[in-house]
Amino acid sequence: MNPRVTAYFTVVTIAAIGLFAVADPSDLQSLSNADWFGIAGFVFIGLLSEALAIDFGKGTKAAKSSLAFLPFLACTTLFPPAAAMTAVFLVVAPSNFLIWRRRTSSALFNISQGVIAAGISSVVHRLLMGGTPAGLEFVAFSLAALAFFATNMMLSSAALALMQAGSLSRTFLQVIGPGGANLWYDLLASPIAYIATILYSGFHITGIIAIILPLLLIRYSYQSTAQLQAANRDLLYVLVKAIETRDPYTSGHSRRVSALAAAIARDLGFSERRIDTVEQAALLHDIGKIDPKFSEVLQKPYSLTPEERELIQGHSAAGADLLQSLSTVGPEVIEAVRHHHERYDGDGYPAGLSGEQIPVIARIIMVCDSVDAMLSDRPYRSALSIDEVEAELERCKGTQFDPEITETILRSGTLRKNAAVFQRVQVDSTVPG
Repeated sequence: MNPRVTAYFTVVTIAAIGLFAVADPSDLQSLSNADWFGIAGFVFIGLLSEALAIDFGKGTKAAKSSLAFLPFLACTTLFPPAAAMTAVFLVVAPSNFLIWRRRTSSALFNISQGVIAAGISSVVHRLLMGGTPAGLEFVAFSLAALAFFATNMMLSSAALALMQAGSLSRTFLQVIGPGGANLWYDLLASPIAYIATILYSGFHITGIIAIILPLLLIRYSYQSTAQLQAANRDLLYVLVKAIETRDPYTSGHSRRVSALAAAIARDLGFSERRIDTVEQAALLHDIGKIDPKFSEVLQKPYSLTPEERELIQGHSAAGADLLQSLSTVGPEVIEAVRHHHERYDGDGYPAGLSGEQIPVIARIIMVCDSVDAMLSDRPYRSALSIDEVEAELERCKGTQFDPEITETILRSGTLRKNAAVFQRVQVDSTVPG
């Protein structure tokens, strides 16, 4: 692990221990047996939420959605800071070590991050409740929830920025999502935790039991969404494979480009939601080639005539036009497909865009498309080595390729880290143009 990341993880862990140390121990002594039963109930719900977390992605780095933040928020507003931090620790520690099987360093960071967020949120709520007029308790709760989510996101952003040698401010903006969408999503879900506090205040342990049913219903809704997304991915893979079977030189090309694009987006510090968008756009970047008018040209491995080259260059716009008819494909994906052959210096097609005018996802796909072509055997040359590809990226930086994206790839060793993406069972290539 990067020494700076290790140092940061250590600092966060020490900060969490320090927050525990400065918490008023009399707060724990003042808790009644009923309160301890309540904490145990919320810990149970938190562990249940972690165990039933929904996988919204693919593989070990997939995005997972857990509802554990709801009992966390309830604890930060119902109990003193020391108790809230203890409850979060009792959920996050076993979840990371036993359920998610995280590495020790990552698990300790996640535990510390949760403890710090809970401690700060609980302190904010306690301070606000001291001066909040009756009837405005929800305002204090909302600000405490904001403190919880903002602390979590800031700590995560700092870790990602160090891992990817990127800007903290830029990484934070990517973590909270476009327009703060991820933060708003969490805040809009948090009133469920407020309802939990009301139920607990009125009915104690019975109120906690009543919370489990709506949580399971929400989890079912999440699961249905995840299953629908998985079905859509499978359909896209089938469609792309059907396109590539028409051209013996492109077997697996779109999936390799998609996998590499996702890796680059991750190195750039994109949020998981944005990485999914990059992955989808890269998978669909050659969708326009499904048009029968491209069939004859696709059979030619090289030596296209000017007329044939002009024809094949129309596939990006044709693909974007096709995707516009699908309500489930977002505009960012469509524009990325349309412009994935634009060059950074403006000499690309179809619109001759340059620099920042080109959508960032299109700039990523341009690099990935070219890299896969260079790492593929062609009828007229053997595949290049990764060293040769990196030298070519350096040479074309600022002309064909976005210099910032290229620098990130070279600095982070993206191609070497993802070498398995380019392993092939059979020889394949990409069509020029």
